[in-house]
Amino acid sequence: MTGYPAKQNVPNTGVIPDENSRLRAVRELGIINTPAEKSYDRIVGLVKKIFKVEIAAISIMDGHRFWLKSAVGTPVTEAQHADSFSQFTLAIDGPFVVNDTREDARFRDNPFVAGPPYVRFYAGVPVRSSTGQGIGTLCAVDTKPRKITEGQLAVLQDFADIVAENFQLRRVAMRDELTGTLSRRAFREQGTQIASLAARHRHNLTAICFDLDHFKSINDTFGHAAGDEVLREMAKAAQTRLRTSDLLGRMGGEEFAVLLPETDRQGALEAAEKLRRDFSALRFEFGGRTVGITASFGVGTFDIETRDLDGLLERADAALYQAKTEGRNRCVAFGKSDVTIRAARRRVLKAGKISFRRGGASIDCTVRTLGHEGAGLDMIATTDVPNEFRLLIKADGLDANCQVTSRTRTHLEVEFV
Repeated sequence: MTGYPAKQNVPNTGVIPDENSRLRAVRELGIINTPAEKSYDRIVGLVKKIFKVEIAAISIMDGHRFWLKSAVGTPVTEAQHADSFSQFTLAIDGPFVVNDTREDARFRDNPFVAGPPYVRFYAGVPVRSSTGQGIGTLCAVDTKPRKITEGQLAVLQDFADIVAENFQLRRVAMRDELTGTLSRRAFREQGTQIASLAARHRHNLTAICFDLDHFKSINDTFGHAAGDEVLREMAKAAQTRLRTSDLLGRMGGEEFAVLLPETDRQGALEAAEKLRRDFSALRFEFGGRTVGITASFGVGTFDIETRDLDGLLERADAALYQAKTEGRNRCVAFGKSDVTIRAARRRVLKAGKISFRRGGASIDCTVRTLGHEGAGLDMIATTDVPNEFRLLIKADGLDANCQVTSRTRTHLEVEFV
């Protein structure tokens, strides 16, 4: 029995309705790629214990994968959409149950069924945003066939609702729990007020956007605890360097922003350069190795064309992208060099598809940055992606020929050609 008990008579093909709105809700929460947190670890631990299953997990779906915020009983941290049970839960926006995966043609050949951890039973319920969008799932998984009652599913949904409430509380908190900086929401609220005053009184206002270079490799090589320590020490160094009047916020993952009142572009560039040197001087001991870090910085300036916080951050973000394009570990200001409005990219979270071999092969991706001239794409692995392909973004009606300009193991930067 699948899809039990909700929408039992509706064929479930795993196609999620209104995917664009759902991805906007995921982006707004800023939860993707964040470190482990005890509150969520406790919940999956309780689900495992209460339901007597071998695996329990909280998964979030972005544009190309399901990513585990917390899990017990499995080493898996992410996998592509095509291998996900979660998409079937989100497709019906209700409980989804597979009593025996080997008896269901949709899952019989799934790599997590045919191979480790050899899933035979799955029960998942949606985790919803405050606006009702299904952003992920809470699931109980076992390696032997079994059944689940309506009462047990109701308990699982109660746990999922607690997860959703924690996500919301995390979003509205004034301070980021890990770094002690302002949260994304607090930064935007206070920043909007500062930008309004600067526009009214025609005062100087600049923004710095920065993030750590190759931060994912630290997590992959040394573990998330090491990544947490890097973020904490980096934030501490920034708070020591910045003035008390400056605003520092964590915008998500390893991304941060600073507002500098009464500061012109040159002053902001000097402040960014000091931060860059401070971060480069940090040293960490992980696994018997001494590890250093670097960061890239973009500076945006408030002027007659930029009269709100969003416009200011968009310019700083465009300059940050340029700094990364030029080789990272540097500071770039919007309005200098070739950083232009046309080259500017917005941070987005959209589902995309990479098509090549004349449409004979395709790979799902998540579009993380998007502009007139190119995009930044995340995927499980870039190994099989050629240097030229078509990028399809269904939500925007985009179909563009692309040339790869840089690649890492899981990320591509491309130009439209």
